[in-house]
Amino acid sequence: MLELINKISQNQFNTIISEAKDDLFKLEQFSVLKTFFSTRNFFSPSPIVFIADPFLFVHNDELFLFYEEQIKLDGKGVIKMVKTSDLKKWTKPITVLEEDYHLSFPNVFFLYGQIYMMPESGNDKSIKLYKPNETLSKWIPYKTILKGSKFIDSSIVRNNNKLFLFTTDYTNQTNKLRLFYSDSIDGQWVEHPLSPIAEGKDIGRCAGSLFNYQDKIFRPCQLTNSRYGEGVDLYEVLELSCHNYKEKKIKRLIPNSDKNYSTGGHHFNYCYFNDKKIVATDILEIRFNFWEAIRRIIVKLKKE
Repeated sequence: MLELINKISQNQFNTIISEAKDDLFKLEQFSVLKTFFSTRNFFSPSPIVFIADPFLFVHNDELFLFYEEQIKLDGKGVIKMVKTSDLKKWTKPITVLEEDYHLSFPNVFFLYGQIYMMPESGNDKSIKLYKPNETLSKWIPYKTILKGSKFIDSSIVRNNNKLFLFTTDYTNQTNKLRLFYSDSIDGQWVEHPLSPIAEGKDIGRCAGSLFNYQDKIFRPCQLTNSRYGEGVDLYEVLELSCHNYKEKKIKRLIPNSDKNYSTGGHHFNYCYFNDKKIVATDILEIRFNFWEAIRRIIVKLKKE
């Protein structure tokens, strides 16, 4: 019976926006402000299966949420955006970026006076930067900073006047975390002498961007050994230079004792807004869809 359930069920992701309490890393004590649900209609012919990889960004006194939306399990991811000024009323989602290939992980950040988005574009075998219009509702390609491999879930962090790029090379369907550095966003990116700095299903793929908190750098990391979206571990970066890299595992963020996270999740992102610590995570949900089950049966029959 369990084997049958696994064959006809599907992994879907919802996004939760919460207010953190004193401990930023104790998700079970958060207050949920808003949940964005994927499709729950069993008979929907085109279900939204991913509302995932949520990134928060504050601009002009508004809180923006950028995320991946994917329709159907074999669909193509696009980047959506909603925003709020009071954490109560949110705008309707709009598509802000779409390419001919799958996009996800819309990492939006501010660097040297400029706003950038660095989404996952692994199917294009590249890492690209985009710049926005004034309302952040449209993003234009700016430059390609790396190409040649299936780079996924990339993040840039600044440390000691250097920029460090963390990216997972998924070329051979393995999580190989590679590290590069540069003097500037437009400079040449050099691979770190210790790269890859992590390799494996539970250590080699970031679960959101690296971030600074209380004068420390942290790296959220995906757990994928048992299944995609299994959970998130948190690492503290102890040393980051052009010659050395060290990190240590701090704690398990997801799953935890909160029922929202009991099945899993694969993302963690935070920001300050209106003097509050706001956290965006996604959560794994096991769902069933009639048409997806039919599609799987047809695919299996064709193989036989």
